[in-house]
Amino acid sequence: MACAFEVADTDEWLKAFQYRAAQRRIPVSAHLELTSRCNLRCQHCYLGSQEEQHKKRSLERDTEAVKRSLDQWAKAGCLHLVITGGDPMMRKDFAEIYRHAVEAGLFVTVFCDGILVTDRIIELFRELPPRSVEISIYGASAETYETVTRVPGSHARAWKGIHRLLDIGVRVALKTVLLTLNEHELGDMAAQAEAVGCKFRFDAAVFPCLPDNSKEPLDLRVAPETAVKWDLEFPGHKEKWKQRIKMYEKGSESDALYACGAGLTAFFADPYGNVSPCLMTTHYKYNAEGRSFDKVWSDELIEIRHKKRTKQGGYLHGPMRGACTHCPAFNYLETGDEETDSEYIRKTAELRYQAVMSDEKKEE
Repeated sequence: MACAFEVADTDEWLKAFQYRAAQRRIPVSAHLELTSRCNLRCQHCYLGSQEEQHKKRSLERDTEAVKRSLDQWAKAGCLHLVITGGDPMMRKDFAEIYRHAVEAGLFVTVFCDGILVTDRIIELFRELPPRSVEISIYGASAETYETVTRVPGSHARAWKGIHRLLDIGVRVALKTVLLTLNEHELGDMAAQAEAVGCKFRFDAAVFPCLPDNSKEPLDLRVAPETAVKWDLEFPGHKEKWKQRIKMYEKGSESDALYACGAGLTAFFADPYGNVSPCLMTTHYKYNAEGRSFDKVWSDELIEIRHKKRTKQGGYLHGPMRGACTHCPAFNYLETGDEETDSEYIRKTAELRYQAVMSDEKKEE
């Protein structure tokens, strides 16, 4: 006999859930940057100098303060938590904080580099499995990986951690940032992930350093033509972009500046007691230390939702918006203005739109 209640299509159920959460403005997703410290020194990192990050260790919130926040977030309706860094396992209390998050009812994803997966972490994840662990790999070969990370021996140590997690059945996803330093090994990285049964994704997005807005990391961006070529060659990507373009063409345009979930169903918390709508919205940051999260969410994090577009043109709207990874926060970091498009994003959008729509016309 069929169950009285069946979810025929999980994707449709999730869409409906997300819609309801957005309508009620429930903060169902949180990113917690537990520390900005890392054991790598990646050339493209938006956190900038690790020497400077390590100097701020004493400013990080203590264990009990983090746990209090987790309780408040769960009470406010948060379901999904990403614990990230730096590498969050740099903190000696990572296990205690992770355990508290899981026991508070949160579905936890951990972003790390795999190098600090110790016996203690293995036992913790064996007892309380994470929703997933996402690990960044920066090259298929040790030479390329360590050119990016600038830490000798880090490639082998990262893969040791990956295998240890896989051996106990943890769901591991691998990802990379596409750079001029590693673009020649992207296909090999994807093959490595497939060989161990891991999902793999990449992103060509490279950002200025958040602490001082240094544009130095942008020198490592691959050419827009390269980014789009790789993107559309990956299985299923072109079809997804086609559907997204069509969806945007059919949908009405909102005058809201931020059309994402930032400050609507999601937020970001840094290691020092500040919260913002997302990681990149550094110009909307509020100190929440010792304050009610409900109050900060209702009175301050909502500010971004009231922002309206004031300029015409640009890829935040118009026929190509479905082909664009547009984001006002990215624009602000690169151009100093939320509504002034990054030339890099503009060019990739044009190339992507032309490639996808030329195929569409051929099919017609």
